[in-house]
Amino acid sequence: MRAVLPLSVGLALGLLLFSASGFTLWGGLLALGLGALGGVGIYAWQTRLERGGLGAAARERLAFKEAWRRGGRLSPEDLLPYMGLEEARALLEDLRARGLCQKEGEAYRF
Repeated sequence: MRAVLPLSVGLALGLLLFSASGFTLWGGLLALGLGALGGVGIYAWQTRLERGGLGAAARERLAFKEAWRRGGRLSPEDLLPYMGLEEARALLEDLRARGLCQKEGEAYRF
C-alpha cells in the first residue's frame, strides 16, 4: 500500500512528459527516466515522513479529535492505531498536567 503514491506520481509524470514530447521515442525514454526519478523521490520523502513520526502538536490535535469522536472520553488504547501505548499514556498525562483533561480511572475526560 505504501508504494501506491510513488507509483502513481511516477506514472502520471511519465505520461505527462511523454505526451508533452509528442509521443516520440526520445520523449518516451526521457519520460520513463524522469517518471522513475519522480517516483523514487516521492518514495524517499514518504519514508522520511513515516520514520519521523508525528510531531507534538499533531499528536495533541489527534488526541482532541479522537476525544471529540468518542464523546469526550479517551483512553490510551484508543490511540493505539496512531502511536504506541506508552507514547499515548505520556501524551494524555501531559495534557492532564496542563489542565486540558481530567483522569477518570483508566480514561481521560476532555
